[in-house]
Amino acid sequence: MRLAIVEADPAAADLLMFVAQRRGHQPVCVPHVERLAERLPFEPTCILLSLPELDAGAIEAIQLLKETFTGITVLLIVERAAPMAPISALKAGAQDVVTSPYNPFEVVYRAETWAAARSAPGTASSAIRLADLEIDLDLFVATKAGKSLPLTKLERRLLYCIGQHYPNVAPIERLLSFGWESLDEPDAALLKTHISHIRKKLRDAGGVLFEIISQQTVGYSLALPESERKAS
Repeated sequence: MRLAIVEADPAAADLLMFVAQRRGHQPVCVPHVERLAERLPFEPTCILLSLPELDAGAIEAIQLLKETFTGITVLLIVERAAPMAPISALKAGAQDVVTSPYNPFEVVYRAETWAAARSAPGTASSAIRLADLEIDLDLFVATKAGKSLPLTKLERRLLYCIGQHYPNVAPIERLLSFGWESLDEPDAALLKTHISHIRKKLRDAGGVLFEIISQQTVGYSLALPESERKAS
């Protein structure tokens, strides 16, 4: 999920970013909602909008986001809200309202739930498709050149995470947390071993020649032949 976090408090922003990355999402944080579309590197799936108070300004911000981004999911995080104020936010187009103090894991989970509920019927929102490679975590499927790719569950998650970041680098920290689904992160050496296994299985599958490139001490990125880049 491509997640835009609008949070002026650096500590709260870092915590939400950390949780979103651990959950396998692609988050970007900005301090203010003004000119948000110009600040983001992608079209977001969901926006976490954090504001001090649920007032007329908050309602206007929600309405602006709904007009700017088609089909966007908006979760509002506020420090103060009058008893009936959340109803105004929901009427303005917000999917949910959370008040401080809040659990950041719960907030990100709510974002996932709402974004999934708003996905088009029949759309596999968890699928990554690049050239002749397809990985769907919900369906436990990985195919290459039209044939099943014999990945373990862990390998499938790691390749999915790298593909989700294409053409950018998937950070080691995110690969560790997303791949193993654990707070106890294994070391980078073990990750390197599993990446080596994935490389071999991609080569053995044939079809489009994918390359997993190691960015020393940073992470891994997926490279496609020049002829396939525009299509993907």
